[in-house]
Amino acid sequence: MSNGGNAMKIQNQLLKVTMFTAVLLGASITSQTVKADETTDANATKDATAKSEKTAVPLYNGFKSTDNDVATTEPAASQTNARETTEDNVSSSEDQTTWINTNQFKPQNDYYDYLNHKWINKTDVQSDKMDAGASLDAQRNINQRVQNKFYDYLNGTENTKSQNMQKAMDFYNLYLSKNYSSTEDISKDAAQGIMKVVNQIDSLEDLSDFSKNMNDLLKEGVTMPIGVKVDIDQRNPDLRALYFYGGAPVLLKDNGETNEDQTNQNTIGGFLSSSGLSLSSIQGIVVNASKFDKILVDNQSAEDIITDHYQNNYGAEGINRLGDYLGVNYVNFTNMPVFIDMDHFVNGVTGMTPGYVYEMTPSFYNNINEIMTDENFAEMKAWMICNYVLNSSNYIHNLIANFPEVEGETKAEFNQRMAYYLTTDAFGDAFSKYFGEIFLTKEAKETVTDMAENLVSAYKDTISNSWLEASSKKAALEKLDDMKLNIGYPTDSYSYYNKIDIKDDSDFYQTYRDIVDARNYNQYAKYQKPADRTEWAGLSSLNDNAQYVPSKNAIFINTGFLQAPFFDVKASDSTNYGGIGTVIGHELSHGFDQIGSLYDKDGLFKNMWTANDLEKYSEKTAQLSKIYDKTNFQGATISGDTTVNENLADNAGLKVAEKALEKTNAANWDQFYRSYAKANRYKYFIDPDNASVAAKRREQLEKDAHSPFPIRVNKTLQNSDQFDKTYGVKPGDGMWVDPDKRFNLWS
Repeated sequence: MSNGGNAMKIQNQLLKVTMFTAVLLGASITSQTVKADETTDANATKDATAKSEKTAVPLYNGFKSTDNDVATTEPAASQTNARETTEDNVSSSEDQTTWINTNQFKPQNDYYDYLNHKWINKTDVQSDKMDAGASLDAQRNINQRVQNKFYDYLNGTENTKSQNMQKAMDFYNLYLSKNYSSTEDISKDAAQGIMKVVNQIDSLEDLSDFSKNMNDLLKEGVTMPIGVKVDIDQRNPDLRALYFYGGAPVLLKDNGETNEDQTNQNTIGGFLSSSGLSLSSIQGIVVNASKFDKILVDNQSAEDIITDHYQNNYGAEGINRLGDYLGVNYVNFTNMPVFIDMDHFVNGVTGMTPGYVYEMTPSFYNNINEIMTDENFAEMKAWMICNYVLNSSNYIHNLIANFPEVEGETKAEFNQRMAYYLTTDAFGDAFSKYFGEIFLTKEAKETVTDMAENLVSAYKDTISNSWLEASSKKAALEKLDDMKLNIGYPTDSYSYYNKIDIKDDSDFYQTYRDIVDARNYNQYAKYQKPADRTEWAGLSSLNDNAQYVPSKNAIFINTGFLQAPFFDVKASDSTNYGGIGTVIGHELSHGFDQIGSLYDKDGLFKNMWTANDLEKYSEKTAQLSKIYDKTNFQGATISGDTTVNENLADNAGLKVAEKALEKTNAANWDQFYRSYAKANRYKYFIDPDNASVAAKRREQLEKDAHSPFPIRVNKTLQNSDQFDKTYGVKPGDGMWVDPDKRFNLWS
């Protein structure tokens, strides 16, 4: 190993401080969910190196103005005649579109700024170096409510009969009983737990021994060359099936060449060194793992290696579905490997013998007897050890982002904060079910459910009157008919917590790992149960979020989203449809974006478009991409192609919310649009004192699938005929777009 010495030169102090996070936050969750519309993590932009505070950088105001007065609070609808002659609002070139030179304090000129100007001015993102916005406020609010309630249980001021909550309290108190002083102390227990599994892998004698212990390794969260997950059967959406895939390189490049990026190697070497392994032993592990990487590359197609990476890195329940996969007779499949008792493994995992399974990476299984042999078993073990160490350190940034240091806090304060943080992570499913149900009243749930059904009805009307040909129209309507509307919180009892025994003298890290491993293994316990497209599968109802999952043809509207300014059970229909109504419309529209449209009513891959419709659809998305492309936002240049699916959902979602509100016969359009702009207000922190950090933040914005919120609001409203009617928008106004250039997906 040419740079083995350098790999060992990791600062031991830094390693000790961060190792517990590297381990503890390792295999718990993955941020990938299919088409999940996630709110930005405010802490992700926190810059620990910035020392000074500056005056807030002006947010994108859409249309610049020298007028510093705060926008009038007089209702916008009464101002539609208060017009002034303005310059053209858009300056176009081949390279960039920039908003310029109009008075933004009118709804006709810059609606986002008109509605949010006062909030923008008083919101200082420089002082705490974090983003601010309606979604972040809602997230903080639900987080605080959950924490207050949980501490009431801990303090005995309130009682709960929930067994899962009692176990969560036991887990919290178990952490406190260890009396840790810092993450450095915690890392010692974590390292011992990691090495226990590493030694378990290393103790395997040969492939026969490995074959006998495959199920135990799966339960421990060990990545094996043979990967398997449970998901909806691609042939029969009422059933579940087993999907098998292979292993991917962990140290080498996917083409088998040496990887110049030594991050993985350094992480592995640093951990094993801190755990007492000699340099020669570590070098042996790294060299052997690299050899097994080469075996995997030599015996798999490039396409299958990519699939291996997707599945190995996908921590959510089930597979990361990229297409249909090869169905294989089970007997033939189990007879394929010479050295592995595959039937013993499958029966141990599922408790039954299936009729068929799916090979996601056929080249791996066609060559399995060249990949997994007793001759290269030492190399295979080293590969598994490296994967396990890396999986345990994969989310080290979570501690930095979600558990920052607090200057001057006492040891007790640190431990209370860490105890709660780890409890919410370990008991995330239990919290989602329990607190989601507590904080969403029956009346609110019924109201939002009625709204969602009305939005689906409005969408069906839209599809029925669209340009789609008969067969495409039929498929789209069936998809809407069968779309699952999951409002609020999961109904699953998450019985896997019953397997966790927490005692006063339990090892804390091992207890944590037991919970994480039980959660990850839970998918296999469901194999014999009918497929259920209402399962939340790791999605938390406590996130201020909503998502459409194409492989389930289901939307999920979280309890965390069902609060002001998005929803208020006491508010008018117009206000609620402008808030949560547009959110639901957005998620419904993801069923017809460039990804969602590849899935049918059951969540299976099936083309719903005729050739003519596909051509028309492609023209529509190209039009939308051009509308947003090269828009400048605070130094970041937005890509129309990158953001096209989210922009499509914004525009189609707004229009279906407008139509759904019309169906109530109680539309107050000023209330509707005000609610829409208020719910989407957001201010971005781009560090004025650190050019490199600011550049990275702009790069994040450019890579984000979502356009920045001010652009989302104004450009979406510019495509609305109803918006123009409400505020009397005319040619020359900032919000004006010629009708023949407006985007409408379905007309």
